[in-house]
Amino acid sequence: MKSQTIASALLLSLLVAAPTLRAQDNGAAPAAPAPDASAAPQAAPAAEDKTDLEKQMDIINKAFRKLRGQIKDASQNAASIALVGQIHDAATAALDLTPKKEKDLPDADQAKFHADFQAGLKDFITQVDALTAALTANDNDQAATLLQQLGQTERKDHKQFKKVEKKD
Repeated sequence: MKSQTIASALLLSLLVAAPTLRAQDNGAAPAAPAPDASAAPQAAPAAEDKTDLEKQMDIINKAFRKLRGQIKDASQNAASIALVGQIHDAATAALDLTPKKEKDLPDADQAKFHADFQAGLKDFITQVDALTAALTANDNDQAATLLQQLGQTERKDHKQFKKVEKKD
């Protein structure tokens, strides 16, 4: 069975590579398509379109996902504390930033929205600090509970403060 799979994979790779090999054998280089000056410019990668706040939230999200997989493992507490530190730093940096949704609000509502956004982040940071304390004390059950609460806070705050982007 293994040999059939290997043989199939080898045959498939030869079929895919054959046109390139044949072109090289003839001395002809594979022709690259000429750039079309009238073509619309390529869209910039999504990372370049992100706001500073979205970049900070991406840092939080990445660390949060890793943390979820290792929070109960006491042998990983040093790494978990480092991840919680990344979350803390990104959330603190986000305090000075403005959500996209704020700009869509009437001028009269923007100040309250921003104050609420900052209060939500400060509450989030307080929860992050409690998570650090639990991990430092090697109380991984409490840390897992706190991480779950952080996830709930994140979902609630995203509903309130995150602009819903329309998909094309």
